[in-house]
Amino acid sequence: MVKGSRFGVVALVALVAVTGCTQEPPQPDRTGTVVVTVGAPFTSLNGGTPEGRAPGSTLVRSLVQAGFVSLDEEGTAVLDEGFGTVEKVSDAPLTVRYTIDPSATWSDGTPVTPADLLLEWAARSGQLDDVTPELDAQGGITNDDELEAGVAFVAASPALAQVQQVPAVEGATLTLVYAAPVADWQVALDVNLPAHVVGQVALGVEDPAEAAAAVSAAVVGEDKEALRSISAAWRTDFDADALAQHVDQAVSTGPYAVDVIVPGERVELVRNDEYGGDGAASYDRVVVRTDLEPLAQVEALAAGSVDVVAPTDTPDVLDALAEVTGAEVRTGGDSTLQLQLQAAGAGAFDPATYGGDAATAAAVRRAFLLTVPRDAIVATVVAPLWSEAVVATALLPTVGPDAGGDVVPSGPADIAGARRLLDEAGITEPVTVQVLVNSTDPLRASMLDLITASASDVGFEVEPYTPVDDLGPDLVGAPDAWDAALVPVPQSDLPVDSVLARWRTGGATNVTGWSDAATDAAAGTLAQTVDPGAVEDPLEAVADSLVAGGAVLSLVRQPVVVATRGSAAPTAGTTPAAPDVEPLALGRADLTSWWAWARAD
Repeated sequence: MVKGSRFGVVALVALVAVTGCTQEPPQPDRTGTVVVTVGAPFTSLNGGTPEGRAPGSTLVRSLVQAGFVSLDEEGTAVLDEGFGTVEKVSDAPLTVRYTIDPSATWSDGTPVTPADLLLEWAARSGQLDDVTPELDAQGGITNDDELEAGVAFVAASPALAQVQQVPAVEGATLTLVYAAPVADWQVALDVNLPAHVVGQVALGVEDPAEAAAAVSAAVVGEDKEALRSISAAWRTDFDADALAQHVDQAVSTGPYAVDVIVPGERVELVRNDEYGGDGAASYDRVVVRTDLEPLAQVEALAAGSVDVVAPTDTPDVLDALAEVTGAEVRTGGDSTLQLQLQAAGAGAFDPATYGGDAATAAAVRRAFLLTVPRDAIVATVVAPLWSEAVVATALLPTVGPDAGGDVVPSGPADIAGARRLLDEAGITEPVTVQVLVNSTDPLRASMLDLITASASDVGFEVEPYTPVDDLGPDLVGAPDAWDAALVPVPQSDLPVDSVLARWRTGGATNVTGWSDAATDAAAGTLAQTVDPGAVEDPLEAVADSLVAGGAVLSLVRQPVVVATRGSAAPTAGTTPAAPDVEPLALGRADLTSWWAWARAD
């Protein structure tokens, strides 16, 4: 999303090996409670902010928030008609109608109404904001005083920005009319924060129905004074620190409700008795802890004080898990690691370096990518952590791991093919390639070693880049500092838009300066595709154009591990072992399906 891109396009997470863990005693008195440990803290309940879309927040929100739609691993919208319906009622102009089911209720007993959707449109469309945030090199906001003085939701979505008129409300329905086609219309809008709580906090209206109505009136009437307070409450009052002091404001619509928040340490969720949808809570309480380092998570599992652990997948962690009697261990894949080539910045792959010769630059890019030993990377670096790892052959992981099709089949490095391309392009001197990479991550450091050795066979001199500010800011703002970036690419909450923003000329998240007529043509078709069943072909066309131009290469998905207590530490009175817990891929935009084990069939 546009907003997300300003605060960092990609998460750069260091893998850590931890020693000196503290033994935790068993807790035999927690019948009905399941304890989960992860390394990503909960920071916000507001899914419209970068903090609310951070991995730890997404994990919690995916269990406490229900809505019209969730997003599966492949980027497909999964509709929940028990909450309501989303209908495209016209293509020209694109018109979408939301109808809320009468059973949809907030955890405090207040009905979900169109006021909740209208608030989210106000926040995410950007139509009512009258202040623009100013950012420093690290992506931090520097004009907080101006934001506080104005109407500043600061959360514009590229999808809802196309809904330029106030939505129409009639009874239990809300209707959006788009000014242009939006392929992600199914997931563009959903219930997020409770309008009645925002009205109570921002406007001082006590009665829930009246508070929600006051918010709607402010939006429809563009009441600047009221909107200043509403936008400030929406933007800040649902962060973890604020909710920890007012947990009664953390009302939700899903099978669980928020009960306790200890920022940086844990969130405790309880059964939501107001929830009437499918997949009710299986436990009385779910505790999500984020205060344990990886090896400490394993020790807690062995002690029986936690039930599900998702530590960083490292050799030390896997060795420790192997020693936990009865533990059930599963490994899997998360975000796709890609090698993305900088087509601007006057570097190794920029046409400007070759006198503006785009064909020569493309040949050098393609030659470099042919030297990458993806099979060896999988076999020697990733397979020891995830035995079923395979070479990633698709190029559009912001949609899903297989999006765009199998366009770059696996195989060994093609050194002969790389030499041939360089010879045909007349490249006779060594080409220096500076790689932006998180070298503190042993996984990526090992990958870079293999890439360096293989590329040297045809005259590429690969070296780590020299940081300007930091990895995240440099990825976005220092194109002349690096020629290639080895980065994990997470899924986006707007799958199709993420492809357009990343690969179209001048796209909001186009960090590599990619500009190609074939890509732009395919992206143009994709942008006009409002039939969800018809996006596969234009996605594949985008991917094909990236292959032809040597823009990017997928390597492998990052390995992740999850372990459950199984029969480990079987103490009378404890919660039964959690069943069928899949590896936790925190790079996903929505983790609703991961929590299936914590919900009734």
